[in-house]
Amino acid sequence: GPRERYRILVVDDDEDIRTLLEHTLTHAQEFESEVALAEDARQGIAQLQKGPFDLVLSDQIMPEENGIAFLMEVKERWPQTLRMLITAHTNLGSVLRAVNLAQVHGYIEKPFDPLEVNRTIYEALVRRQNRERGQVINVSSVQDALKLVEDFSSRLSGTGPGVVRVGLTLAFESPVDFN
Repeated sequence: GPRERYRILVVDDDEDIRTLLEHTLTHAQEFESEVALAEDARQGIAQLQKGPFDLVLSDQIMPEENGIAFLMEVKERWPQTLRMLITAHTNLGSVLRAVNLAQVHGYIEKPFDPLEVNRTIYEALVRRQNRERGQVINVSSVQDALKLVEDFSSRLSGTGPGVVRVGLTLAFESPVDFN
């Protein structure tokens, strides 16, 4: 059938990154997208108020309000919108906070690999559609979160096993709603 068309919001204070992500997403092989851009959390909220988005991609570090606080607000006000964090290479703490507080559906590491960006986003969109159709039992989301943390911690170079253990504890002992 025809490919799905998704509305995606990119929130990043760096114009080069906004432009790069817009180009990456609009040229995705897996899906069609309509991409809106915002340079900070306030502009992001204004865009969301104008109409629903399938997915929001937000940078972690921005002036005024950080990405996790912004994604927490998105979760409260637009719970159906998928949330993803853009994070610098080894910021495990940020990813775990994002998993716990904003219950993000994934993260994208800088520097970007465009194919990886599109694959990550496409997988999250497909998982959400499957959940909406009732084809996926809730535990799969827990496994996704576990895999997210494991993937990330395995990519951290030069850190001891303690980092991984602490990370997994943080991600699962906090009250997290995986639905």
